[in-house]
Amino acid sequence: LWRPLTLSLFGLQIAIPGDVVPAVFHTVSLALYVLTVAMVVRCCTRLGAGPSAALVAGLLFAVHPLHVEVVASVVGQAELLTAIAMIGAAMTWHRAATTGSGPTTLPLLLLAQAAAIGAKEQGFVLPVLLLGQHLLLPRRLESRRAASLLLTVGLFALLLLVTRALVTGSVAGETPLPYLADLSLRERWLTALGVLPEAVRLLLLPLHLQGEYGPPALPVGSPWGLRHGLGVVVLALAVLGLIRWWRRRPLAALGLWWIAVTWLPASSILAPTGALMADRLLFLPTIGLALVVAAIFPTRDVTAPKWLLVPVVGLMVVFAARTVMRIADWRSPSVFYQRLTIDAPRVSRAWYVRGLHERDAGDLAASEAHMRQSLALWDREPVVQEALGQLLRAAGRCDEAVPILRDGLSHEPTRTQLRAKLGECLLATGDSAGAAETAREGIALGQEGFSALLRRAGSN
Repeated sequence: LWRPLTLSLFGLQIAIPGDVVPAVFHTVSLALYVLTVAMVVRCCTRLGAGPSAALVAGLLFAVHPLHVEVVASVVGQAELLTAIAMIGAAMTWHRAATTGSGPTTLPLLLLAQAAAIGAKEQGFVLPVLLLGQHLLLPRRLESRRAASLLLTVGLFALLLLVTRALVTGSVAGETPLPYLADLSLRERWLTALGVLPEAVRLLLLPLHLQGEYGPPALPVGSPWGLRHGLGVVVLALAVLGLIRWWRRRPLAALGLWWIAVTWLPASSILAPTGALMADRLLFLPTIGLALVVAAIFPTRDVTAPKWLLVPVVGLMVVFAARTVMRIADWRSPSVFYQRLTIDAPRVSRAWYVRGLHERDAGDLAASEAHMRQSLALWDREPVVQEALGQLLRAAGRCDEAVPILRDGLSHEPTRTQLRAKLGECLLATGDSAGAAETAREGIALGQEGFSALLRRAGSN
């Protein structure tokens, strides 16, 4: 990953107190969140919502249960920084469209772009967000000026993308999940369609939350199923809503645009990512949801029916209660890792992550049991086979580890450490021929380090 702004802020939070003080990180996260909420309310009013509508949208945003992960986990500061930069850019653009583009407009947009990208990868979509804002809202910059600003900001984003690629070694930059890395573009589209209904549920009714989302609970690639059909329905409704609201409620149309554009980098459509779904990946889309709420809530110019306050207040209470409950899941590592498998019993990775925690805590029996459960649910993530194989190898049970390691290597033949562990276990069980063949396969893949294993197997 390449997140210079986020990492620099982490460094300051260590350097100023002179040590890692959790309270400092949590205080900064809370401060950033309060600022984000205030900016959401301000942005809603700037872009055309009435004060009461903006306040309702801001309050719903503030108590949204999805945000617990962003605020409670230190890594969530990346989302908060990106959100602040993007909202700042949206308000800068609106000010230019309203009062005219001045000499500070471009520098502020470039600063916001640098901050958004420097915080997290989703920041690269900022030019697309601004394009949507220009096209969808009634107050617009003069076309040539808008094109000039968008082109400059877009080229600056491209420059930062090239910089990021030089630093990380790839355009994507993040090590993708193994089961996503091998998918074709068509299969990634299918995967995104299958995940889309779950994303919408989390946005609108986030009562059941999980620390991990993935297969087999969520479909990956083919074949076509019910979730994919629901995804098509959601996509069609979003397009219909965008067309219908474009003229009637432009702020709501912009909100839909925000939801779609900010979710796109996390969908694995453009490139395989390191997570199929996570609460934090929907933080930026909830800003778009707030814009939709602010746009459709009656303004002071429209007499709001009194009964409308009942469901709105009720929804806020439900969201706030679920948020408080969710916060409790993040109070300690032991509670968090237990909740992983309680909340997501059909997600393979939840059992694997819990198994890693128990291994590090010294409970090897529980670690083995949970990693085996992970493989029973989904056996196409070789990192699990490698971890379980190494656990068995360290316990002197190489005869049990060999078939598990072989299976993992069949899914990802280039995984060097997995191949090395398999070779060592084959030697330990007396299978010199198998160890030699494993070494030759590695050498054929360009992994010259297996020459030593080949010599050892030959000497045996």
